[in-house]
Amino acid sequence: MRYGSPSIVRSMLLGAVSMAGLAAPALAQTATGNAAAAPATPADGVAAPEQVDGTGVEIVVTGIRASQARSVEIKRNAASVVEAISAQDIGKLPDVTISDSLQRIPGVQIRREAGEGGAVNIRGLPQVTTLMNGEQFLGANSVTTVQPNFTDIPSQLFSGATVFKSPTASLQQAGLSGTVDLLTRRPMDLKQGLTLSAAAEGQYGDRTEKWSPSANGLIAYHGDRFGVLVSAAYSDLTLANSFRGLQDYGVALNNEGGSATNQGAFATGNNGVSRGRPVRNAAGAIIGYDVNGDGDANDAFITPQSHTAWNRITNRERFGANASLQFEINDALKLTADGFYTRQTQYDRTAGFQFQNVDWLSSPFLPTRSRDTGAVVNGYNVNTVQEYTYSLPSFDSYSETFRTVSESQNYNLQLDWQPSDRFKGTIRGIYGKASRKRDQAYTQFSLTNGTQWAYNGVGNYPASIGGDRQFNPTGYQIYSQTATVDYSSGAPVFGFSPAFLAQASDPSRYGLKTISSEGNQYQDGDLWAVRADGEYTADNGVKLAFGGRYGERSVDQFTFDRVSPFYAGNRDNPANPAGGCLVKWKAFDVNLNDGKCAVLDAQGNAYTAGYTRQANDPVFAGLIKQYALPAGGAPALYALDPRAMDDSEAWQNKFYPGSQNLVNPADSFTVNVRQISGYGQVSGEGELFGLPFRANGGLQVVNTRLNVRQNIVGAPQPYGVSGVDAGDVVTKREFTDFLPAFNIAFDVTDKLRARAAFSKTMTVLDFLQWGGGLNVNYAINTQVNPARFEARTADSRGNPNLNPWRATNAEASLEYYTGRSSLVALGAFYISVDSFITTTTEIRNDIPDNDGVIRRPVVTNTLAQGEGGTLKGIEASARQSLADYGVNGFLGGFGVDANYTLSLGDAGQIDLAGNRMPFQDNSKHQVNAALWFEKYGLQTRVAYNFRSKRLASSNYGGIQGLAQYQEPTHYLDASISYDVTPQFSIYGQASNLTGETERYYLTWQDQVFNENIYERRFIAGVRAKF
Repeated sequence: MRYGSPSIVRSMLLGAVSMAGLAAPALAQTATGNAAAAPATPADGVAAPEQVDGTGVEIVVTGIRASQARSVEIKRNAASVVEAISAQDIGKLPDVTISDSLQRIPGVQIRREAGEGGAVNIRGLPQVTTLMNGEQFLGANSVTTVQPNFTDIPSQLFSGATVFKSPTASLQQAGLSGTVDLLTRRPMDLKQGLTLSAAAEGQYGDRTEKWSPSANGLIAYHGDRFGVLVSAAYSDLTLANSFRGLQDYGVALNNEGGSATNQGAFATGNNGVSRGRPVRNAAGAIIGYDVNGDGDANDAFITPQSHTAWNRITNRERFGANASLQFEINDALKLTADGFYTRQTQYDRTAGFQFQNVDWLSSPFLPTRSRDTGAVVNGYNVNTVQEYTYSLPSFDSYSETFRTVSESQNYNLQLDWQPSDRFKGTIRGIYGKASRKRDQAYTQFSLTNGTQWAYNGVGNYPASIGGDRQFNPTGYQIYSQTATVDYSSGAPVFGFSPAFLAQASDPSRYGLKTISSEGNQYQDGDLWAVRADGEYTADNGVKLAFGGRYGERSVDQFTFDRVSPFYAGNRDNPANPAGGCLVKWKAFDVNLNDGKCAVLDAQGNAYTAGYTRQANDPVFAGLIKQYALPAGGAPALYALDPRAMDDSEAWQNKFYPGSQNLVNPADSFTVNVRQISGYGQVSGEGELFGLPFRANGGLQVVNTRLNVRQNIVGAPQPYGVSGVDAGDVVTKREFTDFLPAFNIAFDVTDKLRARAAFSKTMTVLDFLQWGGGLNVNYAINTQVNPARFEARTADSRGNPNLNPWRATNAEASLEYYTGRSSLVALGAFYISVDSFITTTTEIRNDIPDNDGVIRRPVVTNTLAQGEGGTLKGIEASARQSLADYGVNGFLGGFGVDANYTLSLGDAGQIDLAGNRMPFQDNSKHQVNAALWFEKYGLQTRVAYNFRSKRLASSNYGGIQGLAQYQEPTHYLDASISYDVTPQFSIYGQASNLTGETERYYLTWQDQVFNENIYERRFIAGVRAKF
C-alpha cells in the first residue's frame, strides 16, 4: 500500500496507551498495563467534574449526573468500542454484585443466582475474560471457567468497570466477544489528605422475612508523593429461592407402541396391563395401546422422571478487602502495589419433595391432557403433556445442603517510568490464587411402605443392631392411589387422595430412605504473569506501543463422594469381608449382594445398607420441620431441617461412622496453561477526506502451551462407588495465534463520532472441557431380583484435543454527543466463531452396570469440535440529561439512560418445532431503561431490564432437538437517597419489585418445564464520608 502524506501515515492508528483516556473519569487506571495516571473524579471524596455557567461561575456536578457524565466521557475518549459504569452507578442502583450493574450495559446479559446477578455474557457469548486494573484476574467462582461469575465479590470495593467490546492489540488476555475490566480504588485517585467513608445497611426479603446486615468502609491518605488506601466490605445475606416443576433429572419420549405380548411403557405399575385401549392393524394384531384417546397408537409423550417443589434459603457471608499503596519515587518513577482479597461462605439449604418414578423414566400415568405438536421422532407423533394422571409411584420428602467456601487473592506490583514526554513504560507482575470448596449432603424420607424394594419392605439387618426392621409400616403401597399433576396454568397443581393428605400430616408415617454425600468438589487455581510495556511518541505525534508478557495458569479439580464402610468385622457369614463394603448411597434400596463385595447373613441373604427409622425417631428430635411448598395442591410436608447437614462429613458419620472421601477420577483433573505473548501497535491521528480521525492498529502474537492430566477410570465399584483411578493420561499441546486489531474513529462533526473496528480474538476453553473424564449415570432397576444399579446414560466431559475458542470480530458505530452527560449511539457488530464446542451423542457398548457386567448399549454425550457460527446484531443507546439542554429548575433534574440490543445468531441446530436454535444463553432482544432525578439533595432512580427468551440447553435428556428455553424476563428495580448534609446520606433500594420469576419450557410453551421463584429485596442504609 502506498501512503502519500504524514497525515495518512498517522492514520495508522491510535495506541493502547490512548486508553489512558478511559480512566480519566473512572477513578482508575486504563485497562492496559502501560497506563498513565488518571486524574481525580468525584466518587467518595474525589474532586468533582466542573462546568462553567454563563457567568463564569464553576458548577460542581455530583451524584447520578456526574456518574453518567463519566461514563459518557469514557466512551467518547476510548481508543476502541467500550462501555463503562462508575462507582455512582454501582452505589445508586440496588446492585449487590458487579454483574447486576453490568447487565445495564448494551450487549451484556447475566444470569441470576438466588436473585443476585451471577454469570455474565457479552453479545450472546459467555467466553468473556475478566481483568483487574488491566491484568488477568482469578475469581473464586471462575477457577475452572472462562465465563465470569461475580456473586462472591462485593461491588463496593470497585470504583467502576469497563467493558471492552473491541480490543486493541495491546489489550492482552482479551475475551472472545468482550472483556470486563474491574477497576479498584487507588489512593492517588483521591483528593490530597485523608479520606474516610463508610456505609451500613440492612437488607430485607419478602419471603425470608429477615433483615440482613451489610457494611463497608474506606480509609485513604494521599500525600505529596505517597498514598495508601484500605477498603473493606462485609455482608451476611439471607436470600430465598423456590422452585417448582419437573426436576432436572431428564425426560424420555415414551410411546404407545406395544403388542399382545408386550403391553408397552404405559403398563408400568398397572400389573403389566397397559392403561390404554388396544389398537389393531388390518389383520387384527395388536400394534399398540391408545393412551390419549385419539384412536391410534402412534403418539409419544414427554415423560419426566420426577416432579418437584422446594424452598431454598441461601445464606451468603461475604467479605472483601482491597489495599493499595502508591509511591512517586521521583518525577519519572511511580511504584504501585495492590492487593485484593475475597472470601465467601455460602449455604444453599433446600427442603422439598420428589414425586418420582420407581423405575427410571417409566410411565405409570395417563396423559389426560395433551397436544400433538406435529413433530415426529422415530415414527411417533410427539405430544406435549399438560396433565398427568398417575398411579402414585414414590413420593419422598428430602433435604439437601450445599456448603461452598470461595476464597481468592490477587496481587499486583508495577513500576511506571516516564523519563520524558516521548517515552513511558511499565514493568508489572501479578499473582493470583483462588479456591472453591463445595460440600453436599442429602437426606430423604419416603411416604411409601417400601414393598417395591427387596425383602418386601423389610430391612435385613444384623442382630447386633436390632435385626430386621420394617421400612414404613403405615406408608402407602405404590400404585394404589391416584394422583394428578396439572400444568395447564403454567405451574404445577397437584391432586392427592384424602388418605395421602392425612399421611403427609403425620411425621411417624415417613420412613428414612437415603443419606448421602456425592459430587463434592474442591477446586484450586493459581496464576502469575510478568509483563513489560512501552510507548514511544515520534515528532509527528505517531505513537509506537510494544510489549511482552509471560503467564501461567494452573487448575486442580478434585471431585469426591463420601462413602461409608458397612458391617466391618461382621462374621454372621464366613464369606463376609473383614473390612465390610464401601457404600455411597446409604439407602434402604441398597442390599449388599454384589459379587465384588457382599455382606450376608447366616442364610446367605444380603444385608440392607441404609438403616431405616421413622421421622419421629428420637435421633431426629428437634430436626424435623414442616414446610409449606410453592405448588398448588401440595400438602405441608415434614423434612429434615437442612441446617442439620451444614457439616456434611459429621452428618454422615453420625449415622454411618468411618466416612471416607473417595475420589471420582472421571471428574478430577489438572490443567496447566502457559502463554508467551507480545504485541506491536501504531497509533496516531490525522485527517482523511477533510475528516479528523484517530486510529490504532497492531498485531498480538500468543503462543500457548497446554498440559492436561486426566485420570483413567477403572472398573466400576458396587453400591455407587466410583471406578478406581487406574492411572493418568497426559496430553501436551502447543499452538500459536496471530491476532490483529484495528480501530478508527472519525470526528464527523464536533458532536458526531463514527467508529469502525476489526479484530481476531482467542480464548481458552473452560478447563473441564479439556480435563474432564467419563461420568456414568446409574439408576436402580427394581424389576430384577436382586435389584441393581444400571448404566443408563454417560457423559464424556473433556477432550484435550479440542481447540480454543477463536473468532473474527467487526463492528461500526455512530455516537452523537449532545452534552456533558448526554449521547445517542447506534452500532452494529458481527462475530464469526471458527468452531463451537458441541455435545454429540454416541452409542457405546463398553460401559458396564454398577456390578461390572455389560448388558446394553449406553447413550453417551461427548464433546466434539463443531461447526462455526456467526452472531450479529445492533446496539442502540441513549443517555440524556435535561440539564444539558438548558432546562432549569425541577425539570432540569431529570434524565434517562436507555439501551436496546438485538443479537442474532445460531449454531446451526434445529429444535423439534422446526425453529433454529440460538446460541446457548443468548437472548435475541434486551432492553434497559432507567429514569432518574437528581435535585435539591434528592436522588432517585427506577431501572427496568427486559430479556427475551434464551436457550438454556439443547438436546435435553439426550433427545435430539428437544430444547430447554427460558421465557422472557422483566425486572424492575429502584433506588432513592437524600443528602442530609454534604457528608451524610440516607438511602433506600428495592430490587425485583414486580416479583419476577424464571420460567422454563421444553421446545413448546405448553410443555412446562420448571420455574425459579425469587423474592423482592429491600435495602435501607446510611453513608458518610469525610
